[in-house]
Amino acid sequence: MTELCLPLPAQAYRFDLLLEFLRRIACPARLIVHGDTLWRFTEGQLLSYHESADAIIVRGESLTADNVDRIERASRRWLGLDRDLTAFYEFAKRDPDLWSVVEPLVGLPIFCSETVFEALVTLIIEQHITWKSALRSQRELLRLTGTCARAGQTAIYDFPTPARLARASQAELKPLKITNKRIDLIIAIADAADRGELDIEGIRCLPPKKAYEQLLAIKGVGHWTASNVIGRALGRYPYVSHNDVALQAAARHYFHDGAGQKSAAQVTETLSRYGKQAGMAGHFTLLRWVLDHYPALDHRGPPGLDSRPKARLRQAPSSS
Repeated sequence: MTELCLPLPAQAYRFDLLLEFLRRIACPARLIVHGDTLWRFTEGQLLSYHESADAIIVRGESLTADNVDRIERASRRWLGLDRDLTAFYEFAKRDPDLWSVVEPLVGLPIFCSETVFEALVTLIIEQHITWKSALRSQRELLRLTGTCARAGQTAIYDFPTPARLARASQAELKPLKITNKRIDLIIAIADAADRGELDIEGIRCLPPKKAYEQLLAIKGVGHWTASNVIGRALGRYPYVSHNDVALQAAARHYFHDGAGQKSAAQVTETLSRYGKQAGMAGHFTLLRWVLDHYPALDHRGPPGLDSRPKARLRQAPSSS
């Protein structure tokens, strides 16, 4: 086993806070937080991520000189190592209401999905159902169609490719317990991406406004899905998901002391005063809500892959 060293950036970055968040929202089949170590697939390899001194150490049995560059790039992106939020923190400090929400989260990175396809499919599953139901459906999707590896006794799955989901049938995905319409939409998007008719990953390279427009052009994708894909896959938050029921509850709780009727209108009224930072303010409000109100998932049992230090491939340059 080899390892990769990713130096922590100069700006505020708290891997421990990221783990606390992921303990609350992570699909248990997609990634596992055990103690101070995160296990997940990156570039098709099951890897462990652990903070040591001033770096995040990445380890895996299949981490080699042939794939280290790709794994480094993908890891830096989804870990949010290159995203400096200092300007947003300075903005938030000028508003006592917003700063009371944001201050405990300083250093929590903007982390992303590995692919735009993953973000889009998971958000389609999440449409119009509870978070608990969405997690169950996403676990079923991975169990039925994902590649599996084990950390100790725990099965962890990589997200299925467009080619795999393009071959799926409505009957195969029935255990997801979402509507047939959404199952058909997932299969259709996967098929279009697999055949090259839909450049889903190319959306990552577009400005947020253009990406939003291209996502809205997909039948079955509305404002909530498109804006959250941009956040989840690109790490950008130019839009407010005003129709997100969790954000509605969070805005009422943190900005109105629980008063008034939670609604999209209340979210819009509350966050519009933050102008271009309204979307990021909404994102941090939702992050705070998750940390304050969602229980941590408990993953017991020691990981099966060796976490002892090994010879390092190389040290990646800091991007601070």
